[in-house]
Amino acid sequence: MRATAETIDIQEILNRKARRKDLLRNIIPFSGLVFIFVFFTVVTQGKMLSSSNLTNLISQCFSVTIVAAGASFVYAHGGMDFSIGPSCGVAQLVAALIITRSDLPIWLAIAACILVTVVTSTMVGATSAYLRVPVFVVSLCMRAICSGILTVGIAESDIAIDYARFSGFNSEVLKAVVLLVVIGVSYYLFEYTSLGKYEKAMGGNVVTAFQAGVVVKRTQIAAYTLMGLCVGIAGFFQLTRTAGVTGGSGSGLEFDIMVAIVLGGFPMMGGSAARLRSVIIGALTITILSNGLVLWGLDYLLVNGVKGLLFLIIVAITYDRTNQNQMNFTSA
Repeated sequence: MRATAETIDIQEILNRKARRKDLLRNIIPFSGLVFIFVFFTVVTQGKMLSSSNLTNLISQCFSVTIVAAGASFVYAHGGMDFSIGPSCGVAQLVAALIITRSDLPIWLAIAACILVTVVTSTMVGATSAYLRVPVFVVSLCMRAICSGILTVGIAESDIAIDYARFSGFNSEVLKAVVLLVVIGVSYYLFEYTSLGKYEKAMGGNVVTAFQAGVVVKRTQIAAYTLMGLCVGIAGFFQLTRTAGVTGGSGSGLEFDIMVAIVLGGFPMMGGSAARLRSVIIGALTITILSNGLVLWGLDYLLVNGVKGLLFLIIVAITYDRTNQNQMNFTSA
């Protein structure tokens, strides 16, 4: 009886610690978001709240949030993708070429933009799954391929599109509707369907998930396909906002997503603690941070340095070193 009582006491202590940890994981990211917003509102003397800057914030946050929503499925199972930015740039290149050098309808350019990122992301996931190559290696290779295609595509000059023709795509109302739809669908899939549960189960322990009947490879590839869909949507809106394609199109997007993941409290190795709301909070935080630093007077070239340092510090503090799962374990 005494042993049983001690066991119950230990379990209660562990449960209490788990609840406290979960509470902190939810409170700290949101508190950080509020602090950063208030801090930059004060130090920029209200410039953060100007109508022009708020419009700019919405446009910046739109792309990062949509891509982060799709990337949550990949990070939930412990995956990653360093090719998001260049593949987004190639997708914009293809869409711009269709718009400027053909009489094809706009919807075809949108479809082509999405198709490019779906194909590249799916290839990353499938190559890693079936050839058993670490996903970071595959994504780096895809990054190099897409960067090369983008460089060749604009070798002569940047490609510009008619901004006035696509001004409707920059409507705050349209962006709000698209954003709500993407977040709503992603939230449902992530929290209430077997896909989201399988992704988190694989992040917790891929061996256990496989033994429980999860088709690991198919689930892994599905996550990359969903992310590619979101990257394509964000890519087309980026194209209409910037009215052209340059060598820097899509640049840095993958890093912003990674920083958003950790700032929101989303575990880098995925698992049961992964929550979609975390990446939404993270996307808002990284957007406000980047915007605020520029408004404060920091050279935009140094902003990435600040984000990189912040990313390193947070990962060093929060990384779960006991959960070193291997995604290429199984041949399912």
